[in-house]
Amino acid sequence: MTYRPLFHLTAPTGRLNDPNGVTLLGDQLHVFYQHDPAYGIGPKRTGWGHAVTSLSTGGGACSDAWRHLPDALYPDAPYDKNGVYSGGSVTLPDGSIQLFYTGNLKVDGLRHATQNRVFVTDLSAPTGGSFRRDPSNPLIDAPAPGFTNHFRDPQIIQLADGHYRMALGAQSSDGHGHIVIYYSRDLAHWEFAGPLVFEGLSPRLAESYMWECPNLIRLRDSADGQWYDLAVFCPQFEGSDECVWVLGTLEGLTFNVIRDAAPVDHGHQFYAPQLIELSDGTALMLGWMGLPGKDDAPTFEAEGWLHCLTVPRRVTLRAGELYQEFLTSAPLTSSHPAVTWDPATRTVTVNDAHAPRSAHLPDGIDPDLRILADSCALEVIAGGGLVAFSSMLY
Repeated sequence: MTYRPLFHLTAPTGRLNDPNGVTLLGDQLHVFYQHDPAYGIGPKRTGWGHAVTSLSTGGGACSDAWRHLPDALYPDAPYDKNGVYSGGSVTLPDGSIQLFYTGNLKVDGLRHATQNRVFVTDLSAPTGGSFRRDPSNPLIDAPAPGFTNHFRDPQIIQLADGHYRMALGAQSSDGHGHIVIYYSRDLAHWEFAGPLVFEGLSPRLAESYMWECPNLIRLRDSADGQWYDLAVFCPQFEGSDECVWVLGTLEGLTFNVIRDAAPVDHGHQFYAPQLIELSDGTALMLGWMGLPGKDDAPTFEAEGWLHCLTVPRRVTLRAGELYQEFLTSAPLTSSHPAVTWDPATRTVTVNDAHAPRSAHLPDGIDPDLRILADSCALEVIAGGGLVAFSSMLY
């Protein structure tokens, strides 16, 4: 039996990691992803893979299969020859699309990171469109003073006043993680504003050495109808890779925390999610079912591919809590040998061959297990969407 799942996006060959440039065009969901097609057989050449699926406008269910398109970006520019690293997309008012990414260059063993732009045409074409780097790249050719070359993963949002905001994962010179902000009027010229200051955030997160893959979006709470700011990012610690969400209100560069950091996902493999705002005040999210530096899965030796993405999920805000639901037509079940519910402790647990992962549900919340078992990829949503798990089981 094959390891390769049917409903989860995998690379045709090689190594996949972070989702990038997630773009919704009508009911067509385009997902780019970090892709090293020669992984394990040649020098590392990480670029952007590209796949598309259909998102039903009626039921919100993702189609049964991803259609692979030619890779969009390769590390073939002088400023990114060691990797076209993660980034996002922005759809302009005229419908045109631009991609932003971190270029990685190593000189004498030292990293040099830059932020770059790509113009996209005919994304809906059968061949997946064409991609042209901005001749003015790099648009941001070095980190701001006080920050190291660990600055990456640009997320671009157009604000209500027409300006564009870029959020970047960053590391300060004293070795701590941050989200830094740049602003632009035209997407070409960027001005450094500074790091976000989180008022009321757990001090533990300030001890991490890097914050990766930031998402900074707005959600409407269905309980009170108010809009709130959501920060999702991956704080890195020695020996630990996490992904958290923080709810609050953003005023300039001050993020006033209302709901302190909590895990986005409780499973064994979930990292670097990308969220895009939807017009109804919710968001769409995909994450990487893998972790940095952990590439020992048997799928590569057996079948020549490594890692997958989660299925798309809808993210909603209700009474200050984050809820998730699957956007997939894959069959769901309420039981699985690796998933247990303990009513005495009100704990949902996913077991793999090494260690269990658990999450607690508050009193009065039905477990309501929704399990997607797709070959070696297992996703679980419980408590009506309050907790989620993503795990690869071999």
